[in-house]
Amino acid sequence: MGEGVGEVRLQILEIVAANAEGVVCIVRCLSGTAHPGMVFSMSGGAEAGARSALNLEWIERYDFRTDILDAPHVAKVNLCGPMASQLRLDATVSSVARQG
Repeated sequence: MGEGVGEVRLQILEIVAANAEGVVCIVRCLSGTAHPGMVFSMSGGAEAGARSALNLEWIERYDFRTDILDAPHVAKVNLCGPMASQLRLDATVSSVARQG
């Protein structure tokens, strides 16, 4: 899933809710196609460590859960991880290539 497609980039447009485990936010997909289960990084690219990893838990469009978000569409998403509370408006997160 998502292999060979290239980097996925999501821009944070609005923070809807945040807690210790993650952030629910409105994002615009700038490139690629995002799927639940993908891992993103705030520091960008393959060099990103586990500490900056953000897991895309779910995608919601028009009040329904969906399996994809592609450019240039907007959706509500849940990003979870240790650095989720550091997300800010207009920040861009990038997909991390899976190892193995």
